Amino acid sequence: MSRSVVVIEDDDDLRRLLTQTLEQGGFTVNAYADGAAGVDAVRLLRPALTTVDIRLGGIDGFEVVRRIRSFHDGYILMISALEDETAAVEGFRSGADDYVLKPWRPYELRARIDALMRRPRSIRPASGGESAWLDAGALRLHAGSRRAELDGADLDLTRSEFDVLHALMQRPGDVLEKSWIALMLRRQNGTPGDHISSHDLHAVEVHMMNLRRKLGDDGRSGRWVETVRGVGYRFAGRPD
Repeated sequence: MSRSVVVIEDDDDLRRLLTQTLEQGGFTVNAYADGAAGVDAVRLLRPALTTVDIRLGGIDGFEVVRRIRSFHDGYILMISALEDETAAVEGFRSGADDYVLKPWRPYELRARIDALMRRPRSIRPASGGESAWLDAGALRLHAGSRRAELDGADLDLTRSEFDVLHALMQRPGDVLEKSWIALMLRRQNGTPGDHISSHDLHAVEVHMMNLRRKLGDDGRSGRWVETVRGVGYRFAGRPD
């Protein structure tokens, strides 16, 4: 896997420290202080990973992530001093894969990035037999090729959205608790430990919100996914 990184950080000292930390982890780093310049660099270099600070001059980090997501499928890690939960939610909505608070510790940051990059980023073309599909009529999912289709059209899902939908479709009618989903995603990312933080739970809510939007669901009771208030989520479709 490519070990190239674009760092977008307007603080000179932090940009140098982050560059040094990543280079010590075996990454090739190109660093930029300006959001627009960073977006142009990602367009040109197509890095495996981009780190984005929220507070940037000109366009902010959220807009940077949105612009990158419009043309590039590489990993995006947001780094911020903002502990406000709404900032983390907005980061995930913009298209970030993870959200890290300052001050970060070099070894922990590298370990978190390595765990993030161990999983495939994009959905690959289909392979294997038709029998491998989970089928709920208009909604179909193939775990081996990581493809999902709705009404015959491919769904553009992130890794986490795909994994959540797969888990729901494997257990139709069962309620999957938010904490269970958070722990599943943590383990899928290779992150150790069983402690579930409020940040993990909010991340699940954002993933579910984005997934339901892509499925065309609206409100608490949707065509495909139902919210069980105070508990979790249930797949409402009827697999064939």
